[in-house]
Amino acid sequence: MHTLVDLFAGCGGGSMGFKEAGFETVAAVEIDKFAAEAFALNVGSPPMVKDIRDISLEDMRASGVEPGRVTLLFGCPPCQSFTILRRGSSASYEDIRRNSLIFEYLRIVEEIKPRHLAFENVPGLVEGRWEKYFISFQQKLADLGYSLTWRVVDAAEYGVPQRRRRVLVIGSRVTDPELPEPTHSEHGGDGLDSFTTVRDAISALRPLDSGETDPDDPFHRARRHSPLALRRLAAIPEGGGRADLPDELVLRCHRDHNGHYDIYGRMWWDRVAPTLTSGCTNVTRGRFAHPEQNRAITLREAMLLQTFPPDAQLRGGVEAMALQVGNAVPSLLAERVSKKIIEMEARAGDGAVARAEAVVRIGAEV
Repeated sequence: MHTLVDLFAGCGGGSMGFKEAGFETVAAVEIDKFAAEAFALNVGSPPMVKDIRDISLEDMRASGVEPGRVTLLFGCPPCQSFTILRRGSSASYEDIRRNSLIFEYLRIVEEIKPRHLAFENVPGLVEGRWEKYFISFQQKLADLGYSLTWRVVDAAEYGVPQRRRRVLVIGSRVTDPELPEPTHSEHGGDGLDSFTTVRDAISALRPLDSGETDPDDPFHRARRHSPLALRRLAAIPEGGGRADLPDELVLRCHRDHNGHYDIYGRMWWDRVAPTLTSGCTNVTRGRFAHPEQNRAITLREAMLLQTFPPDAQLRGGVEAMALQVGNAVPSLLAERVSKKIIEMEARAGDGAVARAEAVVRIGAEV
């Protein structure tokens, strides 16, 4: 059986993908109580609802985790402070506090000594002033005996109907690590499928008007838009945005403003979606309008664009639930990673795995 420890687990986007590939999540950590409630529903077991800084080896052991016996440690520390959108600002105390979480991840690696690890974050982690954190992160993993490989990947290249660029890191202490090979490209060919589109993901759902809810799915509920917002949406074609608005409907703050053209933007049916964020059900926060219907996408549509299973659930208020979706790892990307980890385990063989466990056991006895 392949086992997983999921840090910064959120509502379970990653664990749902690993579960699909046959992994069992033996322990998870999530600080937000609403995300933790959703995780329990989606994955089948409750996470530890604690700040990772307060998680000890004893906590892990109480959850059934023994050092050296875990197949994979997966974790995606909060990435807001690494994003390139913040590159021009000076580091705040809260930035430094968030950045320290990657070293909490490393502490857990050192304590439970998984055979493999995976780590995902925004590209800003390996760029500019944040790069020093990543260099230190790599060196510490090498000191702990892990070989590492990484690159910036796009989730769309793995079948996710969303343009989502992330740094993907895979490490191992029992074999040479590898990243999963892309399965999709924009137009297909050379053995690759074409990108999965917004149409592929959400077109089968019930059409909704502003403020309407699908009686069979409480998460397929459209935001209620004002009459003025509806007039704006009606004036915007598929793939368009605020630049398409007639003068009388242009927002006052945008009259002399260049940029932010995705505001009030509609998605395209036959392209991948833009990167989903915590504002993914709000048309004033990006290109999050339905390709055709005059409304923002629903939470269910956002979950499907994140490749969650069709029965996945969320908890909390609307904003809290949108945050859970926007912060999640696409489940299909996690599944692709898990299949690569299984390949790596098979390549290492039972002997390498047994030796790795023995080294941990002997070290603990000494």
